[in-house]
Amino acid sequence: MANQSKIIKQPLANAVTAGRIRTFGSLTIVGGALLAMGAILIDLGWSIDRPALGSLGNALSAAAGLGLLFLPFGLRASGVGGTGPLANAGTAALAIGICLASIVDVPAIMDPTTLEAGGAIGPIGLLLLSIGFLCWFIVIRRTGGLLGWRQYIFLAAGLWFPLTFPAVQLPLFVIPNGRPSFVLLAGVLGILQLTMGMIIREQAAATEAKSRRAP
Repeated sequence: MANQSKIIKQPLANAVTAGRIRTFGSLTIVGGALLAMGAILIDLGWSIDRPALGSLGNALSAAAGLGLLFLPFGLRASGVGGTGPLANAGTAALAIGICLASIVDVPAIMDPTTLEAGGAIGPIGLLLLSIGFLCWFIVIRRTGGLLGWRQYIFLAAGLWFPLTFPAVQLPLFVIPNGRPSFVLLAGVLGILQLTMGMIIREQAAATEAKSRRAP
């Protein structure tokens, strides 16, 4: 009787875990999509001199943080990188980085031309995001939690800001225009994080499949 109870509890626990992971993945997907859309509207509003579009874009980018904040916790719950110190560091870096990057967009909702907040804490948030993604890439490689191209999504996200800012953003956008290209920066990161949300949902499906195969 005790063995039967244990068998029943294990599939139920796996099903609950799969549902939680799926929810985290779905919220990440929504957040990534909002971030990409917000970046497009911010740059479009600036290029055609429509501040209202820029304000809407900043509002979407700020709201995106509410969904993207579930990304690090979805990664932890999925078990793709284990629960060691590096995974903990990656989770903390992503959570703090997402919060800082989202806070930057709040003042710009009222005035899209206000970039002071971004200049002060925006790069710190982006740096923490890069560190967090690189931490997860390392632990995923070590544990073999993801195979093929999926693991390199984290490497691309981790290197995107430190590689593109000095090589592309600074000479082509920041120096001549006084502002970065948000599509190139936040838009691409949004798409990468959206893809991570899809990967998290795949892990939920794998967890659910295990619960169905359990005796």
